[in-house]
Amino acid sequence: MSLSLQKSSETVSVKWSASHISNNLTINRSSESRRSTMYGVSHKSGFTMVTVSEDGTKRIQGQVICRVMNNNNASAPEIDARFTVYVIQAAFVNLPIRNLLVLACTKSIQIYELDGTTNLHIHMLDKNHSNKTESSIYSRGIAGIGQNLLCVGNHQGEILVFNISPKGTNIFLKETIHGHQYGITYLVSNANLLISSDTSGTILIRNIRTMSQINTIPSIDESGVTSLSIWNNCIVASYANGMIRLFDPENAQICGSIAAHARCINAIDCNEQGLLASVGDDCFVRIWKLTGDAENLQVKYYFV
Repeated sequence: MSLSLQKSSETVSVKWSASHISNNLTINRSSESRRSTMYGVSHKSGFTMVTVSEDGTKRIQGQVICRVMNNNNASAPEIDARFTVYVIQAAFVNLPIRNLLVLACTKSIQIYELDGTTNLHIHMLDKNHSNKTESSIYSRGIAGIGQNLLCVGNHQGEILVFNISPKGTNIFLKETIHGHQYGITYLVSNANLLISSDTSGTILIRNIRTMSQINTIPSIDESGVTSLSIWNNCIVASYANGMIRLFDPENAQICGSIAAHARCINAIDCNEQGLLASVGDDCFVRIWKLTGDAENLQVKYYFV
């Protein structure tokens, strides 16, 4: 069946510009319980979003400014540059028990109600055991797993797992998972797997029930992974050198590669039908069509 692509007659605008960081767009799609779609981007110390009704007639703008905390985990003046916080990645996270807005920042992880109106929890990052491979302190990589667990990566290569309560602010750090030697760049999950990547290009595959590591995809050319997606039992990874590679999670073998962009890829996304979108620093948006599976993968170039 042929695919027809055309520009939508409607555009969605937010009040702020977007910072030039990877994966700087998060979408909370319409569902039976929420008849609207939310779009959000980060800019410096803030996050701006717009909520659009199903028919597109109603649009509500909203902004979240990161809370500034001092060394004693108390609120600090926003004008004090020593404690300024910048958003590295933001994501709407839909868990079966609760929907959240998560801001992975420098110095902290900040968790809010979905609409950003209420701050639920702030976790300050450990400053005493910084990774020798990373010169800054940050959190990056956000994924929800199971019924009530939120995973966020950090500069030390750790994955912090938070227990989320159905209501209220009873959110706490359940465990810290080690494995990466470099800072985390992205997390993605499905019903069975939690997949993480780092700045060296290494990808680790874990069982979400036991959190045990079941496979490792080593760095191929020392180019960092910028984004991850899962499609039809394939791991899709984008790289800072413009490559997209697909791997079989069962044996960690590469099953396809695409020379997608001339420069760093900022983000990828793949839907259930196998449409893979990528955007890079070369200012191109490209769309690919994936068919088959890990053993018989076919890639078709659709749109530039």
